[in-house]
Amino acid sequence: MGSSRARDLASPEPKATPMSGSRIPGLVLPAVFLLAFVVGAFWYWRHRGDE
Repeated sequence: MGSSRARDLASPEPKATPMSGSRIPGLVLPAVFLLAFVVGAFWYWRHRGDE
């Protein structure tokens, strides 16, 4: 009886699923914003002394 109770309390292992298309914006948008920030900072660094 004890073993069946322990089996009921144990949570099942999560199944691995392939990445769906709905997750792409959550992965791409932060990378795009980071790239834009780096490019903007580089542009500012190069042109900070322009008059």
